[in-house]
Amino acid sequence: MNARTKLILQLFDAKVIEFGEFTLRSGIQTPFYVDLRKVVSYPHILKEICLQLWDTISLANVRFDLLCGVPYAAVSYATVIGMQQNIPAVIKRKNRKKYGSKKLVEGVFEKGQRCLVLEDTITSGISLVEAVADLKNEGLAVEHIAVVIDRQQGGTKTLENLGYKIHKLFTIGEIMDALMKNGRINYPTFRATMLFIEQNQVKIEDANKIQPSFLDYNERIDKAHHPITKRLLQIAQDKKTNLICSADVTTKAELLSLANTVGPHICCLKTHIDSIHDFDKDLVIQLQALSKKHQFLLFEDRKFGDIGSTLQKQYTSTHYAIHEWADLITVHVVGGESSIQALKDTGCFSEKGMVIIAQMSTKDTLTDDSYVKKAAKIAETYQDTVVGIVAQERLIDDLGLLQFTPGINLEVKSDQAGQVYNSPDVAFTERGTDFMIVGRGIYQAENPLEAAKSYQKAGWKAYNSKVIVNP
Repeated sequence: MNARTKLILQLFDAKVIEFGEFTLRSGIQTPFYVDLRKVVSYPHILKEICLQLWDTISLANVRFDLLCGVPYAAVSYATVIGMQQNIPAVIKRKNRKKYGSKKLVEGVFEKGQRCLVLEDTITSGISLVEAVADLKNEGLAVEHIAVVIDRQQGGTKTLENLGYKIHKLFTIGEIMDALMKNGRINYPTFRATMLFIEQNQVKIEDANKIQPSFLDYNERIDKAHHPITKRLLQIAQDKKTNLICSADVTTKAELLSLANTVGPHICCLKTHIDSIHDFDKDLVIQLQALSKKHQFLLFEDRKFGDIGSTLQKQYTSTHYAIHEWADLITVHVVGGESSIQALKDTGCFSEKGMVIIAQMSTKDTLTDDSYVKKAAKIAETYQDTVVGIVAQERLIDDLGLLQFTPGINLEVKSDQAGQVYNSPDVAFTERGTDFMIVGRGIYQAENPLEAAKSYQKAGWKAYNSKVIVNP
């Protein structure tokens, strides 16, 4: 009898694998149950699992710097393998600490280190997707996952489709075959189990959109790379608002009135300054005074997008003097990362930031997947000047970069110009945004002040529903 078969029989004898009628957490009735948490009570079995799992990892020639076991069952495997092979490990908490260091990942590690994730079983793969998202948001790189038992119900395929390499010690099919050949189960039990697996495949359609645990804005400050990012997050936390008002008006009086009215309830005022028919320098002076009075940033949505020399001239033009007063500007990267570099070379961005337009909220936008990925990559490359991206879904793992989502309306609908709206709840809980941008829902409202209050409340509630609160 080989070592693998012997281990399978030990797992059966220790009742780690049982047969009968069981109800899973999902409510599904199953003819078999696997509980690898029992293994900690059998040191000789735990040791053998770890030795054989290590052989599987070694044969795959996996390169990594440290281990992490998904809590709680796989923590023991990471600990034992780490001791056996003299490899450092980290522990991912179920929930982030709300005291002391407020860590989600315990242990010593550096950003960019490669982490091999260990798990006891894979069914749907959803818990692994969530765990990996949290590890990546802490700065660790994850490419490989090692698992003791693959239940062969779709989870491995889900993870492989997301680009992860799965290394499994056993499949449930191999286990069932060994148990039947060695007289531990009969054919009807074997057949019922394999039929159950075949008929209960789990497919996670949107696994790539699963969001990591949100941090509150105060905790995000420590992750921020740019001074203006830290400032915006601090304003959001202090005023309890993630609302950006898009002031798409056309006169100086309208803009100043709107800014003064909604100022106490927003973190940014987004302008289209070249749409103001009677623009003058006094408008800028008054806007700056209002931004200081009500504590919000000035966000000019110029959508700069041209060759480098033209961008520099547009940004530093003395007419609108955007470089002097706008805390944030939007930039299209259709010209590539040279667009960002050209603006950076003006020397104006040590205390001001750029926001890259990655996706737009029109139904027929031309920003396809290839463009979106390249835009996100540019944002990650220029974190000393770029504070985040405008997007309709979470594109960047780094919590030091922010996501801004336009097209938000409490009355979800579309307009005749192709604008598609989403509710605050969808934007934050499903799209993973950090800040929502609202235009017509406020400035065209019968009472802009009450509208701003409603959006502030809805946005704050939606964001915080995603923030993990620990006991």
